[in-house]
This record gives sequence, structure tokens and C-alpha cells, in this order.
Amino acid sequence: MDRDACERMDRDCPLGDVRERFSLPEGVLYFDGNSLGALPRTTAADIDRAVREEWGRGLVESWLDADWFFLARKAGDAIAPLIGASEGEVVVADSTSVNLFKLAAALLRRSEGRRAVVTERGNFPTDVYILEGLADLFGGRFDLVLAAPEAIAGSIDEGTALVLLTHVNFRTGAMHDMERITGHCRERGVPVIWDLSHSAGAVPLALNRWGVEHAVGCTYKFLNGGPGAPAYIYMAASAIAAHEPVMTGWFSHADQFGFEDRYRPTGGIEKCLVGTPPILSLRGVMHGVATFDGVDMDDVVGKSRRLSELFIRLADDRLVPYGFSLASPREPGARGSQVSFRHEHAYAVSKALRAAGVVADFRSPDILRFGIAPLYVRHVDVWDAVDALAQIMAGESWRAHGTDAPDPVT
Repeated sequence: MDRDACERMDRDCPLGDVRERFSLPEGVLYFDGNSLGALPRTTAADIDRAVREEWGRGLVESWLDADWFFLARKAGDAIAPLIGASEGEVVVADSTSVNLFKLAAALLRRSEGRRAVVTERGNFPTDVYILEGLADLFGGRFDLVLAAPEAIAGSIDEGTALVLLTHVNFRTGAMHDMERITGHCRERGVPVIWDLSHSAGAVPLALNRWGVEHAVGCTYKFLNGGPGAPAYIYMAASAIAAHEPVMTGWFSHADQFGFEDRYRPTGGIEKCLVGTPPILSLRGVMHGVATFDGVDMDDVVGKSRRLSELFIRLADDRLVPYGFSLASPREPGARGSQVSFRHEHAYAVSKALRAAGVVADFRSPDILRFGIAPLYVRHVDVWDAVDALAQIMAGESWRAHGTDAPDPVT
């Protein structure tokens, strides 16, 4: 394998032209799409139009004339095919953390006689913090169980009130078998919420087929919705009727402009809404999801795995002698769309990489993380990133950052 071979793979790639849908800076190799996706070329002009024309000239009329009023549902329906959901099962609203609270609180309120709330040790912290807060809010009715990832199934039984799992681990990229765990929970009558933040747009998802009833996810990673873009809630059609929202606001009311004194929930997925949607951010979400237009998800998944396998193979050859060890699973089917390595000086190395024009990130305590966004990352980018990393280690340029205090964002 050499750089010329990588260039040939890019020429033969069915997604080769999709990279042109993004505005990527020259001279930068971007491997942080699992933290913030790249900017779609169409986003800025449309948001500018929304501000100058729809808001500036249309004013309040744009709630209907520009379809603002229905945008949260419209964005959800656009996301649905990427996660294996159906129309009317996804809505975009709030943040991932708030959406987790809304679903978990509603499900726990329905639980009778069950105490255990199961999540995994090493889960993304906000998921655990939300569960801790809810355990306190419910006055000690529930006990939080932090299970080892490999012991999840064994921790779920008839005494479990709720399971909350992130499909792809944010540090290592290890991926749960969603279908198997969901079936295990269903057999025991245990509701499960899946966090898809590191999954949607990059790995296979078939929520309807796998029997998943509840999920959340963000839109600013592989879905390219923009910084701080709102998250989404998925609820299977079969679960919507029984859902009784805990956070009740006027956007989930059955008659929003009836201005009734008491709450009556709407009958659809809009039950998961609370307040007025953030229109400008939603426009970014629409353009991010549109980068998948005409794209076969099998091609996305196939390219993700090829890029990841290439990265691991090159790292085995060139980086292991410098103290790097693979933190991600080697089995492609057990790994999300990222490759993570452990290194004693991972933070300093990440700083040296950025100085060299390679954007990856650091996750405490010792993880150097490379996101693989198949829509715009190329095989030659992987070659060049590993080459840059090998040069940094050989020349020891990372030592210049060895005493750097960690940045607020790493």
C-alpha cells in the first residue's frame, strides 16, 4: 500500500463526488467530523436568506409563508431514513441532554416496582449526569447501575426500570449490538433508550426493523447540522400513543393557537416538542441532512470501514513503534466510524498534529481520536494523516507541547 494506491481508491470511490458538497479549508486534513461535521456549501447562503429575506422582510408571516412552523417535524422526517425510521417518528428539538431527560423521565414515571437504571461505565458523561439527576428527582426510587460494556446484558433483568446506552462509545468507537440488546430488553419488559449521537450518518441503523422504541441523537456530528444544532427524538409509532410527556409546552399542545388554560397533548411525534423551535439552526440541520441526498448508506458504511481499516493497517506499520496502541475494536462490525489510539502523550501529540494541519482530537485520559466522516474524508487523507503523525513522532515535535495546559476544548 502506498499513496498512489490511495489516490486510485479515491478515484474509484462511489462517494468521490460527494466531497464537493462541503466547504473544506485548503491545507487541512479534517478528522473531527465525529465532534463537529464540516460545513455544507449550501448552508451559509440559505441561512443568510432566512435572516435577510424571511425574517427581515417576511417578518412574522414567515412562520407560514416560509414553513417555519412545521420545520421541526420536517427536519425529523428528513433524518428518519438515515436511522431506519418511518415518517412521523422523528422530530428535531432541544439538545441531546434535554431530550434524554424528557424520554427517561417519562419512562421512569411509568415504572412500578422496578429500581435499577442501567447504563454503561464510560458512557458519555451527560447521559450519566441526566440519570443521576433523575434518580435524585424521583426521591431515591431508582438505583443507578454503571455496568461494564461487556456486562450490559447480564445487568438487565425483571428488576430493571430503564436502560440507557450510547450505540457507539465516544472514546473508543466500540459499538453495541443494538438489535440483540433491544431484544434482550423487550423480552424482560424493560424500556431502552439509545443515544445515536456517534452513529447516525455513519454506521448501519435500522431502528424499525430492530424493534427500537426510543432514541435520541445530535445533528452536528456526522449529520453536519452546524455547531450547537438541535438534537432529535425518535419514538416508534407503536410507542407514541402511550407516551405522556413530562416537559409539556405549547408546541406539544393539541391546539397551539387555541391558547387553552390546561394542557392537552397532541397525538403525534410532536408530543416530544416543548417550546418554539430554533429556526436558523433548523435550517442548518436541513442542509446537513441534504448532504446525504442520493447517497446509498451501504456505500457510506462500506467506505467508513475501508478508511478505518486502512488507518489501522498503516498505524500498525508506522505508529506502534512509537508507543501507540489501538483503543478501538479491530472487528469492523464492532466499531463505529472512528479510530482511536492510546498514547502516553496523546494531548501533546494532538496539539502537534493540529499545528501540522491535521485536525483530530484528544479525549481524557490518553485517547487520540480520528473521526471517519465518509462523505468527505478520502483514502489519501488517511495516508497523509498517518504520515504526518509518524513524522511528528520521529522528529519529536510533540515535545514542544509537552508542558501545555489543556485547552478548554480538546
